[in-house]
Amino acid sequence: MSAWDLLTLPALSGESLQRLLDNEIAAITVPGFVDETHRRSACAALGDARDWAFYEGTSPPLGRIGITQYEWHDRREEYLVASPLASARRGELLAPLADPVDLVMQAFDAAWPGAVRVAEEDGRPYFVGIFRRGGGGVKIHADWGPRDGPGWAIGEITAQLAWNLHYTPPRVGGELIVYDYPWQPHLEDDARQRFSDYNPRHFTESPRLSVPPRPGDLIVFNARNVHAVGSSPESHSRISVGSFVGLAPGGDLIFWS
Repeated sequence: MSAWDLLTLPALSGESLQRLLDNEIAAITVPGFVDETHRRSACAALGDARDWAFYEGTSPPLGRIGITQYEWHDRREEYLVASPLASARRGELLAPLADPVDLVMQAFDAAWPGAVRVAEEDGRPYFVGIFRRGGGGVKIHADWGPRDGPGWAIGEITAQLAWNLHYTPPRVGGELIVYDYPWQPHLEDDARQRFSDYNPRHFTESPRLSVPPRPGDLIVFNARNVHAVGSSPESHSRISVGSFVGLAPGGDLIFWS
């Protein structure tokens, strides 16, 4: 296998996750991680839900069910109060289906030699597993706990992954684009938004990988690398779920959104 490539596996493995954490490969896909019956049932339940909150100023509209640490970075106590409520609500919406967060964490736990758990602050859990619907693509950015959460538990991680599970991806566009360029502070000097919309001149010569979204596929990649999601004329139909995974001191993998 060539360096910094896409690895397709029937299941996650400890070796593949370590290589991804070390940025030796670009991404891992597990085809058919959830089957069509699960996807159809979940989409029917979510499609009828009144819980979708839509971001202001996005065109086409981008909705979400769940919360993110990024948006609550300066309101830690409020975030920690809201997190278990948001987690419980996601479970209620999907019941009696298996929660995709549980399925993904079980897959990581089966592969990783250390502990796999939800990130915590003094025993209080973060939220994990935000659903997103629609949207017109995502601008070039990077996700990195020490930058996003200094003073939080995620500020202590030493590497960071992200996973996405596609329920109804668009037939055209919507691909994940990952560059072999880990986030560095200088990227913020000419960023057009906070931690986002980076100037592409910094990584035009860097290797890049494009991963098309496929229904039911699990995609895992190194989230510290700058990445984007391509636009699509069918983005209104897109439903996906995902979260971050950090390598904590001591070797645990911790999950949060």
